[in-house]
Amino acid sequence: EIQIMATTVKSRFPLLLFLGIIFLASVCVTYANYDEGSETRVPGQRERGRQEGEKEEKRHGEWRPSYEKEEDEEEKQKYRYQREKKEQKEVQPGRERWEREEDEEQVDEEWRGSQRREDPEERARLRHREERTKRDRRHQREGEEEERSSESQEQRNPFLFKSNKFLTLFENENGHIRRLQRFDKRSDLFENLQNYRLVEYRAKPHTIFLPQHIDADLILVVLNGKAILTVLSPNDRNSYNLERGDTIKIPAGTTSYLVNQDDEEDLRVVDFVIPVNRPGKFEAFGLSENKNQYLRGFSKNILEASLNTKYETIEKVLLEEQEKKPQQLRDRKRTQQGEERDAIIKVSREQIEELRKLAKSSSKKSLPSEFEPFNLRSHKPEYSNKFGKLFEITPEKKYPQLQDLDILVSCVEINKGALMLPHYNSRAIVVLLVNEGKGNLELLGLKNEQQEREDRKERNNEVQRYEARLSPGDVVIIPAGHPVAISASSNLNLVGFGINAENNQRNFLSGSDDNVISQIENPVKELTFPGSSQEVNRLIKNQKQSHFASAEPEQKEEESQRKRSPLSSVLDSFY
Repeated sequence: EIQIMATTVKSRFPLLLFLGIIFLASVCVTYANYDEGSETRVPGQRERGRQEGEKEEKRHGEWRPSYEKEEDEEEKQKYRYQREKKEQKEVQPGRERWEREEDEEQVDEEWRGSQRREDPEERARLRHREERTKRDRRHQREGEEEERSSESQEQRNPFLFKSNKFLTLFENENGHIRRLQRFDKRSDLFENLQNYRLVEYRAKPHTIFLPQHIDADLILVVLNGKAILTVLSPNDRNSYNLERGDTIKIPAGTTSYLVNQDDEEDLRVVDFVIPVNRPGKFEAFGLSENKNQYLRGFSKNILEASLNTKYETIEKVLLEEQEKKPQQLRDRKRTQQGEERDAIIKVSREQIEELRKLAKSSSKKSLPSEFEPFNLRSHKPEYSNKFGKLFEITPEKKYPQLQDLDILVSCVEINKGALMLPHYNSRAIVVLLVNEGKGNLELLGLKNEQQEREDRKERNNEVQRYEARLSPGDVVIIPAGHPVAISASSNLNLVGFGINAENNQRNFLSGSDDNVISQIENPVKELTFPGSSQEVNRLIKNQKQSHFASAEPEQKEEESQRKRSPLSSVLDSFY
């Protein structure tokens, strides 16, 4: 019997061997698939995994809390992301390490983002952040559109300089100094303005612009606030209390300093600058510790001989050697423009009171001397009615400060909804600064006026209207002989500087007084205009106001009832 069994086993041995080989092959394939989908584990980790698997099998079918299911789902998501990162590394082994790290950070951020979106509070925060981002982008677009609109205005109107054309020369927490771009760089029309510049100063309450002198004549006008201006000469010192509208000439090379003595209001000042060394270029030389302190430029021997003192003492008292100061303090005193922060500094109330004791008020009744300030609003206005006022100081004998410069200074106030009637200056080129308010300006010139004289034969002499929407800080150039009209959408305050002011005359084109057209004799009116002299006179007399009037006519005439004429075409250019 045993022999029979042995014979049977022996005969079936090939079959058993074949089945064994198939079994081993299937086991190997299964193990390979399992190992491909899992991370490499050390033997200890395999054992712990086996034990955890046995525990999971025991828990299978039992009730589990929802948060445990969420944790398992979260673990699965983590596992999937990790596997994706591993596969990405294997597929792209040649990529730079920093590139792979960026991809990993992006995947992690996507995973964290998906988890945050499931939190209601986080969703609310994300929604608020998205709304804020949209709002910021909208404001940015609006600002860019406004800037493009300003640039478009300037391209269409070479006479307009928007407020963003001021370059910041100095700025810190106490104030700033800004200079307008050169006039002659904009257009050949302003070639005669090559040697004139405009500078604006702003200072916080209880601050001082430290002593300096400039190689240029200055005409200073206080736009807003209260100041103490001290002007030094070799044997004298004069201090003045200045307020809005006060004007003073500071001759080139005069050392001066300016204090904002007000407790609450910012001080705003504008300088009309006439350089004496180089056309259109000027420099400020300061006595305070900055890169422009001219005392620091002299050699030790010159300083010791001039002051009859050892250099160490001079350095300690006047120069404040920077090398001995802490680096942190020097860094803190730098601005974005590379200047020192001490061009405008704080001043104590006690120091202001001491300076105020020696200061005189600007001349309001008596005629000013050559160096004393005068107030634009202290005298009777040139023109005044319920719609507006114009104050003007001209280079006459009673204002000797302006005689040698041949410059006039004016202040124009136009009430909301009013109009300064069309007019032109006979000789003066006016630089007009918008101090406060908003309005509209229309200036008449000739088309292609900027072309060279050689092209004059080909030029079109048709009248062209240049329009400008006025805002605070804007500057407009009004050439001599160019008619202009200004309307106010809010109370408008303008400050003007007129060049070639001597014997200048302002000629109005409408209004009951100072109307140059009304002075034309009747026979010449009939030769000049298509209408009769009676019709022209009647048209002119429709405006009962002078110089300033309402921006809206009292009654509108039908276009069919009046004939087109050169007079009406000139007047209609302003409407």
